[in-house]
Amino acid sequence: MTPTLLLDGIVAGYGRSTVLHGVTVSASAGEIVGLVGPNGSGKTTLLRVASRALRPRGGRVLVAGHDPYALSARRAAQLVAVVPQQVLPAFSFSALEVVLMGRSPHRSAWRPGGPEDWSIVRKAMEATRVQHLADRGVEELSGGERQLVILAQDAPILLLDEPTTHLDVGHVVDLMGTVRRLANEGRAVLAVFHDLNLAAAVCDRVVALSAGTVAGEGPPERVVTAGLLRRLYGVDAEVHPSPTTGRPVISVGPPPEPARRPSRLRAHVIGGAGRGAPVVRALAQRGYEVSVGVLHGGDTDTMVAERLNLLRVSVPPFSEIDAASAEDCRRMMTGVDLLVVCDAPFGPGNVENLRLALDAARSGTRTVLLEQIPMSERDFTGGTATGLWRQIRETEAAEVAPSYEALLSRVSRA
Repeated sequence: MTPTLLLDGIVAGYGRSTVLHGVTVSASAGEIVGLVGPNGSGKTTLLRVASRALRPRGGRVLVAGHDPYALSARRAAQLVAVVPQQVLPAFSFSALEVVLMGRSPHRSAWRPGGPEDWSIVRKAMEATRVQHLADRGVEELSGGERQLVILAQDAPILLLDEPTTHLDVGHVVDLMGTVRRLANEGRAVLAVFHDLNLAAAVCDRVVALSAGTVAGEGPPERVVTAGLLRRLYGVDAEVHPSPTTGRPVISVGPPPEPARRPSRLRAHVIGGAGRGAPVVRALAQRGYEVSVGVLHGGDTDTMVAERLNLLRVSVPPFSEIDAASAEDCRRMMTGVDLLVVCDAPFGPGNVENLRLALDAARSGTRTVLLEQIPMSERDFTGGTATGLWRQIRETEAAEVAPSYEALLSRVSRA
């Protein structure tokens, strides 16, 4: 299929500086293509080339099969609509008047909007769901509403330059939902994103730029990877599939902490099903060096550990803890000052954690068992977990806390 927009081998820049070095990007009807990359990688420059605002030094540009630089400005504007980062009106126009201005390339400069123009404007505003804003001044609209008004343009190609900048999450969802609908109706969309999670969630393809060259291209799950984040941004992050969409989700922890003080205490938390999250946060705030595991991928405790950048051992969702992971966790627990075993549900997949806890308690590691929920309500092993829990309680190193408050009251600051 011939792409609606083709940027082929583009070389472009400003003055004596070359920004793009042979970049090739395309977008077809019905497709949202995201441009990502660090600041200065050439994303906005590529959009300027596509919008006929910056003539390339090399390569070719085709919009709907035409070279826009061989067309009149009016004809080129009929093919490409540009949505900037932010719309700051200089004059008080109504939303309807702004959308009607988008019809300017389609009519004479001396002819006011006719019946056909009004009909097209009305349909465009309905498509972007802003018809109720028609009589409102654009200076009265929120940032998200202004972006939706600008989207109501009748062109087969949409170029978006960081369209969600300064928008709250509600307007982000609304705007990108509208962009998706327009693409489904046959538009080709090329958009610049700084939010990689958003790009991965909404784009059909992602093109990663680095120093004016293409560093990666393809479906989000192939491009948005931990390796790419490390190469392009110098960031170590966890990338895992969303449990609801399967699209890549990036979790970036806090900056690395300074070297650990020799006196800093260590704690290990055995959790699951979100029962360990309050404990790991509280222990970290108290100055402990915290490790967690064995956890399962996708679990709330796993996501919290990733956000806090904690040492952890994890296994795939719904799998049983394998011998290698158990041994990794055992080594991680060796020498800790405190072991906390939370009142998580235990089944065949995670009962090995209780065996690890029992070994640690028997070796003399101070062990606190959180018992807000009776074991009888969370034992899905036919009694194995209950027996292990009882054995841990009976060790000299173990103590029981009936609540989070009671547990934390027994934990000194590191």
